[in-house]
This record gives sequence, C-alpha cells and structure tokens, in this order.
Amino acid sequence: MNSSWADGGYEDRDPGPSRAARTTLTVLVLLVTALSAVVYLKFGLDQSRDECYRDAPRGTSVDEITTGLRWLPPGYDCSYDS
Repeated sequence: MNSSWADGGYEDRDPGPSRAARTTLTVLVLLVTALSAVVYLKFGLDQSRDECYRDAPRGTSVDEITTGLRWLPPGYDCSYDS
C-alpha cells in the first residue's frame, strides 16, 4: 500500500512554503475573519438601534425611547415610554 500521502507527499514534489509563512498566513486569515465579524456586528447592531428611533410612534421624544441589547437574534429590543 502506498502511504506517500501520509509521510509528506510524493518524492518529486517541490518544497512548499516555510512553516513561518504558513503560520503567518493562518494568523492573518484568523485576524481578518475576526475583524470582519466585529465590523459586521457593529454596523448591523447600529442599524437595528437606529430602527428603534426611526420607527418610534409620532410624538415620542428621544428621551422616551429605550433600547436593550438582545443576543438571539442579535439586535435591540425597543420600548417606548409614553
């Protein structure tokens, strides 16, 4: 049975990128993914909070609007004191 896949590949294969390059690339991909998730949540949650103010009943002042963070689904719960 040929086990060349388990011991590093074929003998004629050129050497791949160094371990440091692979580690750096992995860290960069993880950081970009985490940053993208944070930015997505930030803008999404800001839009959700803005909807509370935009959809408030007529005659409601800004001081009468209360928003509370909701985890699932992510967003804000709005309440209007009148």
